[in-house]
Amino acid sequence: MKKNKLLAVILCVIMLLPMAAACGNGGDSGTQPSAAPQSPDVSQAPGTSPTPALPSEPVRPPVDPTIERDTLTIAVDSDAGTLNPATMPASGLYTALECIFEPLWEYTEKGGMKPILMESYEIISDEQWTIKIKDNVYFSNGNKMTADDVVFSLDYWKTVGSNAVRVQSIQSIEKVDDYTVNMFLPSFYLMHETAASMFFIFDSATFDESTAASQPIGTGPYAVKEYVTSSHLFLERRDDYWGEQPEIQFLNFRVISEPSQVVNALSTNTIDIGRVQLSDYAHVSTLPGYNINSRDTGGGIQLLFGASHRSYFTYLGGKDPEKVKEARYAVIHAIDPSVIIDVIYEGIGREMRSYSPDFCLDFEDDFNDMHPTYSEGYNLELARQYAESSGLSGQTIRMITNGTPLIRSLAEIIQDMLRQIDVTVEINNTDVGTYQTARYDAEGDFDLGIMEGIAPNWRVADGIVNSIRYSAAQSVPGAFPNNEEYLQTAPLTVYTADPALRREYLVWSLYTFMDNALQYAICLGQTAFAVSSDIDMSTVDFNLTSAQMDFLKMKWAF
Repeated sequence: MKKNKLLAVILCVIMLLPMAAACGNGGDSGTQPSAAPQSPDVSQAPGTSPTPALPSEPVRPPVDPTIERDTLTIAVDSDAGTLNPATMPASGLYTALECIFEPLWEYTEKGGMKPILMESYEIISDEQWTIKIKDNVYFSNGNKMTADDVVFSLDYWKTVGSNAVRVQSIQSIEKVDDYTVNMFLPSFYLMHETAASMFFIFDSATFDESTAASQPIGTGPYAVKEYVTSSHLFLERRDDYWGEQPEIQFLNFRVISEPSQVVNALSTNTIDIGRVQLSDYAHVSTLPGYNINSRDTGGGIQLLFGASHRSYFTYLGGKDPEKVKEARYAVIHAIDPSVIIDVIYEGIGREMRSYSPDFCLDFEDDFNDMHPTYSEGYNLELARQYAESSGLSGQTIRMITNGTPLIRSLAEIIQDMLRQIDVTVEINNTDVGTYQTARYDAEGDFDLGIMEGIAPNWRVADGIVNSIRYSAAQSVPGAFPNNEEYLQTAPLTVYTADPALRREYLVWSLYTFMDNALQYAICLGQTAFAVSSDIDMSTVDFNLTSAQMDFLKMKWAF
């Protein structure tokens, strides 16, 4: 039996790495990660191309320290139409839900793993954790949280939406007493600390999906004051919050999907925080009253090939798998990442040389250029050859997007690029929720998809395992060559404690993933946020598992 105190978890040291760092250490120890050395500059990492850095901006003082403030206004780019975190993607208004709900523990950029609703934990074995729950926690409706709520919530998370993919780290959970639960893992699990930090706890006595969509009940320090779909969500700090009160009383989230409108809102000082497109960076950095926080996106831009029987690129229906590969390769080699980096990221980015970013904790230099789709990259003549030999030339294919401005622009760029190999692309701009469902759906009616984000849990293993085994389209027999073997082998990259054996499984799975072109990573780019200088920039932190800003720790600069 061994005991781990949360504040001593060594893994937190590793997670302090900035997102632009190259984490090419393949010697993961399995159970006790060693402390990482100082983060090298990406330009110094072997086998990587440097990412041009955004110019650093001096931290500006508060606009007027004599003015007392109580409201922080944040722009988000989308609203999934629900406030139930279990049925929405970790984007847009999800950042607000992290203020309403709480997990057993959290994983942040600066703090690593730290307790929230649990008092302590004990690792009995690789397959069992015993969790002690705090006995002074109350939901916003006044109900006291107990082990019954924890058991209910984790069981519920296993059943809902695409977010259910995160619960593979927990096989089952049982109540020991009112403030103790046993959490059973299927085996050793590489990403348990980060993955399980996503599971918010609901009030089992009153939870109802329809009510949760607009009036969520959580244990967090904020409660809903007003919600208008696709317009705004206003939160108010709870006077009866069980824990330490955050400093900011009101959090007003406004849905502003167009980047130009975000710039206008910043220019008129009607918002305090907003994501800034790199094309607007130079202008926004000159605005009085704002500081810039820039970082790697934690993923980048990737292309999805529709895997359902409705897709042109499916392997199903008796198609020649080599012809399907050639069609996918034609698309890949027709895409010029440098153009996307210049147009979308203003030159602040780099081409991908592997499906997974090199800042992943289990990334190795050998993963770069492992497959010709990455070592060759953009090659229009090769793309045309593949398009001709596969029969893709002259075809019309359908591309789906999540409707956000950046992704819509990307789709149009790719549409123009594929026109060069005589392929017509029809773009269907949907919404975030529709897109998230369609990408996993066995009946998904699209050929290509484009999205931002590649590195869940900062692990190569997560990206190549869960996007396949929890996809109804990819997990049916024959969905791609060797898929039955893949579905047996790939999960071993996260469930094998022995580092050498785990690496063997990882190398095979990563190559197979790229060889069948199940998805394709195009490029990495930086993300910039404008933050009011009324905020103390030293308190700006990010939750690594959701890649969202942590507003609970923010403090005024005066």
